[in-house]
Amino acid sequence: MNLYPAIDLYQGKVVRLTQGDYNTCKVYSHDPAAIAKEWESAGARWIHVVDLEGAKTGVISNEASVSAICKAVKAQIEFGGGMRTADDIRKVLGLGVSRVILGTKALDPVFLDECVKTFGDKLAVGLDVRHGLVKTTGWTRDGNMTLEDVLALCDKANVHTVIYTDINRDGVLDGPNFTKLTDVLARTRARVILSGGVAQLTDIEKCGAITAGNFEGVIIGKALYEKKFTLAEAFNVLPRNQKGVYP
Repeated sequence: MNLYPAIDLYQGKVVRLTQGDYNTCKVYSHDPAAIAKEWESAGARWIHVVDLEGAKTGVISNEASVSAICKAVKAQIEFGGGMRTADDIRKVLGLGVSRVILGTKALDPVFLDECVKTFGDKLAVGLDVRHGLVKTTGWTRDGNMTLEDVLALCDKANVHTVIYTDINRDGVLDGPNFTKLTDVLARTRARVILSGGVAQLTDIEKCGAITAGNFEGVIIGKALYEKKFTLAEAFNVLPRNQKGVYP
């Protein structure tokens, strides 16, 4: 199991939103690369990075920050936001990103199939869900597909990794939706990363106790920035058989 500290980018700054609402944007740092170094020094092997402007507009808007992050750390970078074409994916992989997240365009089955065939395990699909429906365009629009529909689409295309986010839990520090996560894990062959709602170390402990073989890890955002616990503390509560993965 991996822990993915999150860096959300907006106008070159590190920010957090609440439930995807851009009007709730709170700035935590003006130096994304420094934050990446902080997470790496605490033991992160992966860092989850999102271009919030790109997610909304479909155009990558924080390329310089992504490049700086990739150059600053040896940790692998998982990046999403604005990935609408194969050339977009190639561009960010060229910056040093290890895995690219498709969101809005993942609901196009032809495009998804082509991307999986081209990029393989360097591709993940973001399942951003509110009231059972997958949202698109930076969580501002309905994709008119249920979570179950998109999971089936991903399995058909042989997607390697999916990221499940309950939007109503995101940024509110109210705990992840573990009940729905169990359903997601049972419905797909893909590796599953949990996102949204992590608030305390007991949430990490619960993640560490998940026995499903396709559970990949959990993204941690606001809890770290609001200093509910440190990333090092989060690693320390993982089961002993998982700690050896980290420095």
